[in-house]
Amino acid sequence: MFLWVQLSPVFAFLAAVSTSYDPASTIPNTGIVCRFTKEAGLVFNQETSDVIQATFRHASFPDIEGETSILLLGSVSYSFKNLQINNMSVERSDVDLSNEKGILIAIQDVAAAFEGTMEYAYSNWLLHLNHSLEFEIHSQTDVNLAVMLAYDNGRFAVTIPDCQLNFDKLTLKIQRDKEANWIQKLFTDFVSFTLRHIVKGQICAEIHKMANLLADFTLDQAGLFVQDGEIATSVKLTSDPVLTSGYIESRHEGSVSYKNSTVFQKPSAIPVERREIRMFNLWVSEPVINSLLFAAHHDNRLTLILSDGHLLKLFEDGGSKIESNLLQQDSETIVHTSYADSKIHLRPSSHHWSIKVVRSNPAIALDESKVKHYLEAFFAAGGLEKIISYIEFYITALLHKKGLRYFNITNSVMETYEGYVTIGTDFGFPRQLLENFLRNLAPIIRT
Repeated sequence: MFLWVQLSPVFAFLAAVSTSYDPASTIPNTGIVCRFTKEAGLVFNQETSDVIQATFRHASFPDIEGETSILLLGSVSYSFKNLQINNMSVERSDVDLSNEKGILIAIQDVAAAFEGTMEYAYSNWLLHLNHSLEFEIHSQTDVNLAVMLAYDNGRFAVTIPDCQLNFDKLTLKIQRDKEANWIQKLFTDFVSFTLRHIVKGQICAEIHKMANLLADFTLDQAGLFVQDGEIATSVKLTSDPVLTSGYIESRHEGSVSYKNSTVFQKPSAIPVERREIRMFNLWVSEPVINSLLFAAHHDNRLTLILSDGHLLKLFEDGGSKIESNLLQQDSETIVHTSYADSKIHLRPSSHHWSIKVVRSNPAIALDESKVKHYLEAFFAAGGLEKIISYIEFYITALLHKKGLRYFNITNSVMETYEGYVTIGTDFGFPRQLLENFLRNLAPIIRT
C-alpha cells in the first residue's frame, strides 16, 4: 500500500509567523535583506592578495612611446612594447569600512617584475642610431583603494573614487644583467617617470574592471544558489547598498518565479530597524517563503511516498479492508532548525499536532473518521519524526548541491518574527568559488 502525503511542513518552521505588519516601518519592494559585517569582510580579506595578483597578471599595458632631448646628443626617441608581468608577490592587505569613503582596502608591498622590448633612436648632425633590446622593470608599491557600491538597474555598480599606487621602487634595467652604456643611463631615469604614470593608470583601470566583474560574479552566484530547476528567486537589487563602519547591506527583490511565471508576492514585512546576529545575516520576508512553498508544491517537490511495513500494519490493525488509496493531510507543528556538520537539523518543539484537512481518492469511498484514526496512529508511532527526517535529507541534499559546504558554516541560527525570518551564520572563506572566478577570468575579460 502506498500513502502519498503532501508535505507542506518543509518550510512551515519558517512560515509559522503572523502576516500582520506595519507598511510604514518596513522596506518597500524588498523581500530579502543581506548584511555582511566587518568581521565577514576580514574573512574575505584573506584572499585579497589572490585577486590583486590576478588583476596585475591580466592587466594589458599599451605601448609606451616618447621623445626627449639630451644635451650634446640631440633628439632621443624610445618605445616600450609587449610590456607584461613576469613575477609578482603581495605581502599583506587590510580592509576597513567607512560610511563616507566606502570599502577601504590597503595592500602593502606589491612586488612586481615587468619585462618587454625597448626600441630607441638618437640622432644629431653627426650620426643617427637605432637600437632594439630587452628590458626589465622591478617595482615595489603600496596600493590604497576606496570602493563604493551603488544600484544600477538591479545590479551592483562599483566605482573606485580613490586609487593610489605609491611606488617605493621602480627601476628600469636595460639588457637585464648587462651593463647599460652611458647613453642608456642618460634617459633611464626620465623613462622611469613615464612608466610610473602608465603603470599606475593601467593598474587602477584594471582594478576597477576586476571589482565590477567580481560584483557581477557574486550576484550571479547568489542567483544560482536560490534557483533550482524551474523555481527561481530574484536577487535583483531594489536600492543602493547601505554601507556603515560596521556592515555592508544589500536589499533584494526576492520575487519567486516558477516556469517563467512570477508567483504573487505581498509587500515586504522586513522592518527597517534590524540587528545582525552573526558575520553574515539574511532577513527573508514571509511572502517570499510562502511563494517558494507554492512553487515547490506545484513542482511536486513536497511529495513523499511511504511504503512502510509498520504503516501497513497500522492500517490492518484498524480492521479495514480498504484498497490502496491516496490520502492528503496538512499537519502543523513548530520546528526549530540548525545547521551543523554540513547538515540541516530539525527538532520539533513539541509533539503536539493536529489534522486539519483530509482528502481521499473520490473513486474509493473512505470514512473520514477512520482516515483520521489511521493518521493519528501513524503520527503516534513516530510518523512526524519520519516526515521531519525526510525534510532534513531533502534540504541538506539541496544545500549540498548548491555548494553551501564550501563556506564552512558555523554557529548558524534561525529566528522567526512577525512577517519575516532571520538567518545568521559565521563562515569560512569559500575558496572554491574564488578559484572558479579566477579560472574563468581570462575568457570573461576577453568577452
